[in-house]
Amino acid sequence: MNSFLFDFVSPADTILSSRYEPSMVALSYLIALTASVIAIHLAEVSQQFKLKRDRHLTMLGGGLAMGSAVWGMHFIGMLAFELCATVRYELVITLLSLLPAFVASWASMQWVAQAKKSPYDLTISGALIGLGIGVMHYTGMLAMQTAAVMAFNPWLVLVSVCSAVMLAILALWFHQRCNRLRRLRPWRHLFSGLVMAAAITSMHYLGMAAASFSGPIQFDEPVPTVDRLYLSLLVTMGLVTLLGAILAQTMISRQRQLARELQFREHQMRVIFQHAIDAIVITDAKGHIQMVNRAFEAMFGVQSQAIVGRSLGKMIPDWKQLSTLSRKRRQHDQAGKVVAERHGIHADGREIPLRIALTRVIEDELDFCISFLMDLTVFRQQQNALEKLLTEDPLTGLFNRRGMLSMMHGIVSQLQSSQPQRGIILLFVDLDGFKAVNDTHGHPVGDEVLMAIAQRLPDVLREEDMVCRFGGDEFVILLTFASQPEELARMVAGKLVESISQPIKLQSGQEIAVGCSIGIAYDWPKTADDIEALLQKADNAMYQAKKGEAGKVIFSS
Repeated sequence: MNSFLFDFVSPADTILSSRYEPSMVALSYLIALTASVIAIHLAEVSQQFKLKRDRHLTMLGGGLAMGSAVWGMHFIGMLAFELCATVRYELVITLLSLLPAFVASWASMQWVAQAKKSPYDLTISGALIGLGIGVMHYTGMLAMQTAAVMAFNPWLVLVSVCSAVMLAILALWFHQRCNRLRRLRPWRHLFSGLVMAAAITSMHYLGMAAASFSGPIQFDEPVPTVDRLYLSLLVTMGLVTLLGAILAQTMISRQRQLARELQFREHQMRVIFQHAIDAIVITDAKGHIQMVNRAFEAMFGVQSQAIVGRSLGKMIPDWKQLSTLSRKRRQHDQAGKVVAERHGIHADGREIPLRIALTRVIEDELDFCISFLMDLTVFRQQQNALEKLLTEDPLTGLFNRRGMLSMMHGIVSQLQSSQPQRGIILLFVDLDGFKAVNDTHGHPVGDEVLMAIAQRLPDVLREEDMVCRFGGDEFVILLTFASQPEELARMVAGKLVESISQPIKLQSGQEIAVGCSIGIAYDWPKTADDIEALLQKADNAMYQAKKGEAGKVIFSS
């Protein structure tokens, strides 16, 4: 070109007519649309990468994609332009025009990806893209080589740049808005790409409308650019190759990240599996052990290498039953979970009380069981200790009142189901002269007397009979009978009076003697209320005996 002027063309100049090839115009927009969608997608995907290297590579690819969209659309658009003069393009300047498009696109993609998406951020990002498009367009037009003189209408130039900026801002706003709307979210890249492609193409064709060409007319009709078909194919194939390479690089980076995440999660699950407090065992459908954790090895005293492939039923005898039950539940309610208390067998042969939570997994071709095992040994010990604390008298080791009532309820249930039907005899024993022992010798001596009496009582009873320290110096004895309750009670009461009245030798060497009063009641109780009533009768009989002579035995009326 002879000149490049931002001025109006003189009326005396000969204005060369021009036109556009519609198919090339459509191709230019399609290139801008494809590259814009890819660029916006890459800007969003880049934030999913955890490594800075992958994030930066993806952002670089997004900048290249957007830059190529601007440059490719511009160059195809220029090839679509036909003028009544020969037009060629300077290769070096044409390639250099890619630089401002790439720099502006990369900077805007960085801004879009990292900013907080406020109106200010969108404005800055859109302005960077719009200005980059403008600089690239007018730089690219410098590469035109023709005998005509080119001049620009400065107002139209301004309008072209402003339209590019506004449409670029609108494209980014569309993307942000679609992200917030669930219905439009899957289409966010396409909608944003459509508007961004419109920003690129409007900038180009408004910029071309701002230009006028004057000079000698070389052809009667506008003619295509020299080697248009060859150049358009070359540019299109180059852009497709570039965009494909960018997508391939992004996919490779994504696959690497997924592989790293998968390895991390697998390592994380292995660490959790091995360091779980509860024992975990995974078996196949037939019950053969596939994997165990360290807690399982410690619980059963085995090594995983020695038991993998063996049947779990040898270590947990009821496992097959639980597995079958889990399979049935799986078929019924899709849960397949079974929780039960069973026992396992330690390597040394002892039994281990277990709480087993078993899940049967049946999906596609998978069929296996995962079981969580809790050793209940300590729990049972603590439970027994607590139960003993609640039901046993700490001084004498006999049942206390709570323990006695609890056992009585259980015995009543057993007696009702027995043949022939059996009943209960209660002997309420109160020591005579015990208060004087405490007052004279002190409570430690009184405790020594109570312990001595507690040791004597079981000696005159049967194995199935029960003794309870009901409170203070009171004892309750429970007997069961099938017939002749009064004879049995009188015989036992006589032995108790004789045993208790024997002198008690203290640790100090001193001997102390106490007596007892006994109230007796018997019945065939059926409910808890019957037991309380029977106990109350024996207590009342004991108080009546207490009013008479020492050692007196009274039956409840």
